[in-house]
Amino acid sequence: MATNTVRAVLFARDLQRVASFYREVLGADVLRRDSDHEVLSCQGFHLVVHQIPKEFVQSMVVTTPPERRERTAVRLDFPVADLDIARRNAQRLGGQIDAMPPPWATDDSSFFLGYDPEGNVIGVMPANKSLDRARGE
Repeated sequence: MATNTVRAVLFARDLQRVASFYREVLGADVLRRDSDHEVLSCQGFHLVVHQIPKEFVQSMVVTTPPERRERTAVRLDFPVADLDIARRNAQRLGGQIDAMPPPWATDDSSFFLGYDPEGNVIGVMPANKSLDRARGE
């Protein structure tokens, strides 16, 4: 893995389910995988999905649908090639991409919030739009 690439590590209760969500919703390529990690490439950004050790997973509960974890220090925003396909894939894989922009977005915004199967909140917008327009909390 290149050391000069921006990346984030997302700790997951269910590595396979969460990695599958990001692969299919974002159209990410698998760079590397083993029993504890999956490294995905999302247009030059690397997302490392890391399995939480089994002894800690047993005490964690993820509801169906998952409760959004909106009060976190970081939210990852991603461009997607096709917003409609990303929405359908998100729902099929246990997550969601909202139908409406968040209240703080501009009226013509093409930025949407959503969540993965474990409730981690993400932002998405069409790949041809600038992520600089996606602001807020």
